[in-house]
Amino acid sequence: MLQHCGKLIIALWMWQIVDEGKGWETPREPYEVTARITARTADGKEILPSKEVPYFFTLGKSEAPKGLEMGIGTMARKEKATIYVTNTYLTESSVMPQLEGLEEVHFEVELVQFTQVRDMLGDGRLIKRRVVDGSGEFPMDCPLHDSLLRVHYKGMLLDEPKSVFYDTQIDNDGEPLEFCSGEGLVPEGFEMCVRLMLPGEKSIVTCPPDFAYDKFPRPANVPEGAHVRWEIELLGFEVPKDWTGLTFKEIMEEADKIKNTGNRLFKEGKFELAKAKYEKLLREYNHVHPQDDEEGKIFANSRSSLHLNVAACYQKMGEYRKSIEACNKVIH
Repeated sequence: MLQHCGKLIIALWMWQIVDEGKGWETPREPYEVTARITARTADGKEILPSKEVPYFFTLGKSEAPKGLEMGIGTMARKEKATIYVTNTYLTESSVMPQLEGLEEVHFEVELVQFTQVRDMLGDGRLIKRRVVDGSGEFPMDCPLHDSLLRVHYKGMLLDEPKSVFYDTQIDNDGEPLEFCSGEGLVPEGFEMCVRLMLPGEKSIVTCPPDFAYDKFPRPANVPEGAHVRWEIELLGFEVPKDWTGLTFKEIMEEADKIKNTGNRLFKEGKFELAKAKYEKLLREYNHVHPQDDEEGKIFANSRSSLHLNVAACYQKMGEYRKSIEACNKVIH
């Protein structure tokens, strides 16, 4: 990668910003892109004239030339840029077939909008498609960490879009669903997607059975092996209390709450989730500094207890070597 004369050059394509865009997020496969695009050859001949209706295509599906996709993948919303693409990256494209065989093309691009589409598993089975933007910046303002979440959602069978099996607006007296992430209270695919939503965002999620209800209590009208579709709106979330500025006593009280949640998950047989709670506390403990011998004793006992809890989780999960390693941390 080279930076030269205000242009970013990567292999045989490069771009130059004309007008800065808005925000930090940039599109990637398989985002859906809406862009105004004109194009000329290197000697100035117009080959894609301006048109009233913007181009619409999905990144990663060979609908636009590879070099154009790579350039757009660096742009923010509303950004305007010139993208220079040589023959190697002028790949076949269904949207712009007239570009094939040219040696070099200069694209003038305005990225009007893009729709976030995320392939959550990388195999096309669990897809999250944003239909209404939320507020804030992605991903900094998403509930990435365990939080108390409030959502409205509607669940349907994927092959029967009118077969609504649950709707919070109807089945929950219009009240949103409130749940704590990281506790296995909703299907895994549901939680994975909500963690990547912004407050106010609405998304459509299509989910395979092993991340929906085959490993979670199924609603009565959802058959085994069912692929489902959820329409989800994230109303808001509450983040865990920041320990910065808390007294040692307050920190230990907050730690006990998280540990008790882990203990409950352990009793419910959710050993992976319980382990995650204990390990989160152990990471946080790296930043806790007792001020006297009494605090040091309390802190050491709490940390040892957490290591033993992690060991118990590993034992229940059949990972005996890791269980022994966790026990050894108490000895040392």
